[in-house]
Amino acid sequence: MDAQLRQEIVDLCTAMLATFSKEYIKAYTIELVKKATKEARETPSPYFLEKRPKDFDKSDIFKGSLIKLGAVRKNWLKRHFVVRYDYSVDYFVDENETTKKGTINLCGYRVEDDPNQSAITRIFNLAEKLGVDTSSIPKPKELPPFTIELYHYSRRCYYIQCANEDEFKEWVEMFRICCRRAYGLKNRDPCHQGAFHVAVRNTRWSLGRYGYWSYGGNEIQILSDLISTEVEYDILGRALRKLPNVPWFIRNFLRNKMMNVIDGIITSAVNPSWAAMDKTVTELRPTVEPRIKNQVDPIAQAQGNIVNKMKEQIMSAAQQSIEQHLAPHLAKIVRTTKEPIQSGFVESFKIWNDKTNGYSGNGSKESFSEYRRYPNNCWTMHPARIQIHDLEDPLRDLSKIFSDIWPSSIIYSIKEDITAMAYDGTYTFEKTVTEDQQDIESSKNSTREKYEHDVYTGTDEQIKFVIRSCACPVLFKVLKPITKPILSSLSSLVPSGLNDFLDVDEMYTQLINDIVDENTQIALDQIKN
Repeated sequence: MDAQLRQEIVDLCTAMLATFSKEYIKAYTIELVKKATKEARETPSPYFLEKRPKDFDKSDIFKGSLIKLGAVRKNWLKRHFVVRYDYSVDYFVDENETTKKGTINLCGYRVEDDPNQSAITRIFNLAEKLGVDTSSIPKPKELPPFTIELYHYSRRCYYIQCANEDEFKEWVEMFRICCRRAYGLKNRDPCHQGAFHVAVRNTRWSLGRYGYWSYGGNEIQILSDLISTEVEYDILGRALRKLPNVPWFIRNFLRNKMMNVIDGIITSAVNPSWAAMDKTVTELRPTVEPRIKNQVDPIAQAQGNIVNKMKEQIMSAAQQSIEQHLAPHLAKIVRTTKEPIQSGFVESFKIWNDKTNGYSGNGSKESFSEYRRYPNNCWTMHPARIQIHDLEDPLRDLSKIFSDIWPSSIIYSIKEDITAMAYDGTYTFEKTVTEDQQDIESSKNSTREKYEHDVYTGTDEQIKFVIRSCACPVLFKVLKPITKPILSSLSSLVPSGLNDFLDVDEMYTQLINDIVDENTQIALDQIKN
């Protein structure tokens, strides 16, 4: 790696962190505005079931003894694994759970159920980048049957062996749930969560990366991965082409050395930068939040005025883009997605109803302990979640038209919302009995009515989610050259003193989402009629 290449990476880190910092601080302020507005004007939820708090039940979810490959000695050792309520995974020396050996947070990871094949695929993909003849690469050492790989491209990977096929299937599904539901961000404040994800999105958009990007972990890990991915897009190919024409093992060794240098540059830039950002917003909030609360009405009025002006100036172009890129496919998307999504929610209701009818406790909180945990069992919810597999072919076809969608992510997200509704159903029933003091049968009936309503609400909301996932990346790309000068001019309409509290770009993003939702609702109504 020469000095010029190193400097390019340093400059890219500096530029991306500067963009992220600006976007994060702006988004954090906007999240405070949203929080104050929501508190001042309660917006009713379209759902009737009550939302179960994330930490409502802190019981362990799943446990069992498995064989784990050591990180240093590379020997296989029996370990007792426990999946906690927050989907972190602790492992111990034995079932007594007295000597803890480690914790795995799988946020940002993926589960490979055929690690031998996935290892070969990764090696061949890397060989292609390095320009190496794949016929000269020896196969990696094979792992034993029923081995699971918990894989991350830039963090430690874990290899876990199961005793038999049934155990293997159970743990594959459980680890996949942990990958999806484990919480990575260290700061649990909702304003921080919302702002951080918006800043990640906007930083990618500033680079022209409008499509889906999978990420997870804590703040520093995500920022490092964000920059590392862009280095790979923009710089790494040129760097790899400079490697000498030598055997695979030497080229791979040199490549790994290069990646170590790149990772070091990124880490040394991200750590102090994130510390400074975190300090800035921590000091900002006590000053800004009281100002926002005192100006909720003027902020809402100014936002309404700007959005109305925005509609006047971009609606024609937005509707034209929708007519060109979305409308020809809209009815078909609604028809092909509605049946599997609705079937999934209907099946989740049947499972909930069966479990609820089977409840025979005395109405105490303790008597609900087993009942409330049934959605954690992947096999119990499997009949509902598997319905969504029927979306695979339609979404794969749509990806030929909407190239920035990620079918597997869309499918998994819908599965999770189906499971979340089952959690909300159990919580609503339990709360109605234990806190609202309704009798058990009345509580079952009232919760049943709410669940049945939410099945259809959930179906419509998930169809809108699918269509937003397809259409919005395309629309943002197409409309960017048209809307950029318009949005710039609309910034002048922000009243003096409210500049920090109103974000024209965020209003625009929400407006496009709303326009897509409105068109989707029209298509839904037409199909229902």
